Amino acid sequence: MGAKNELHEGPSLVPYYLILFGMSAGLASVMTLLAEFRNELGFSQFGIGLGVAGGLGAAFVASVTLAPQADRGRAPVMLRSGLLLGIAGLVTVAMTSNLWHMVVGRVLFGLAFGVAHPAARRTVIVADPNNLGRNLGRLGAFDVAGFVVGPAAAALLNAVGGFRTPFWVMAILLTLLIPTAWRARPDTAPKDTQRRGPTDLFHNQRLIGAFFIVAAYFVFIGAFESIWVLEMDHRGADQWQIGVSITVAALPISILAPWGGVLAQRYGARRWAVGMVATCAVFSTLFGLVEGIMSLVVLTIACSCAEGIGFPSTPMLVSAAVPEDRQAAAQGLASAIEVGVAAVAALGLAAIYEASGDTVAWIVAGVTMAVLLIIGWNLTKESDDDAAKMVQLTDPGNDS
Repeated sequence: MGAKNELHEGPSLVPYYLILFGMSAGLASVMTLLAEFRNELGFSQFGIGLGVAGGLGAAFVASVTLAPQADRGRAPVMLRSGLLLGIAGLVTVAMTSNLWHMVVGRVLFGLAFGVAHPAARRTVIVADPNNLGRNLGRLGAFDVAGFVVGPAAAALLNAVGGFRTPFWVMAILLTLLIPTAWRARPDTAPKDTQRRGPTDLFHNQRLIGAFFIVAAYFVFIGAFESIWVLEMDHRGADQWQIGVSITVAALPISILAPWGGVLAQRYGARRWAVGMVATCAVFSTLFGLVEGIMSLVVLTIACSCAEGIGFPSTPMLVSAAVPEDRQAAAQGLASAIEVGVAAVAALGLAAIYEASGDTVAWIVAGVTMAVLLIIGWNLTKESDDDAAKMVQLTDPGNDS
């Protein structure tokens, strides 16, 4: 990226914030009510898993193949396309009468995220480099806030109007954001005029190192999704207790992320990201060592405070490794790694949990995170020739 005093007359970021919030809330509502597809429509666990896998796979493919389009000036079009795909996915899920309807709906929503996320990240990154940390923190805060609001809203709407109601309501709310999406404008930063694919980025050692750090964090995310809820249930928590605990635990992330982004830009995204992921690895191990519901919830809240402070640092670290005209391609690869690693970790750790219990599963997660983090730390070390090229977010003392 450019020097720290470089500033573009960028577009308003509000459309990107709001649409990611709405899409996250919609996805969270679908995730929250997965059990209802089994209870109401008789879908098997395999069928529900097929829908989840379809959504993850679609997000993975879209993030890799379509993200570079945002580097060519098409970020607003991608944001609008993602919103429309999200609406179509929710409507399809709401009308589900057989398994394939649900699978198609999840695939559409996966495509929506794979298209919209890299476009939003690129625009937020290049619009105002001097406030990159704050803006990425805000984007993350809106994203996480959607996952905080979505489950509670879905549970309430399900209780009031049945399990299809949340999907219709979320689709309507996303439809109300269409005028906002059409107000999104392209950024003025340099574009990828050579129309390069994402594969050449794998020759960038610092970027590969950043991907290892991203992967380490999303091992933790996959572990949380596959182990934490099951363990809360195993320890005797009711469904409402689990829902409230998730909401309370996620709140610090959305509240602290903007501040954490500012701190990461001030002190360096590399050390900030490594510190955050290392903290999560320690908490991961502790999760398996404590007993009782309240102990697990308190540790989770403490961990989410560390996550909130460090949450924006991983996309910032990815951003620091590439020039402005490759931001979306790099962020798309990062998104694909997030999805892929979380899915693999969730499957593998769920199997370990079933075979050996939560203590072993959480320790395996923590050790895996530590190994990936060490590799990432070594690969992201600055050489003397490259240090002068790093933007302020990675080397705060660099005046190039």
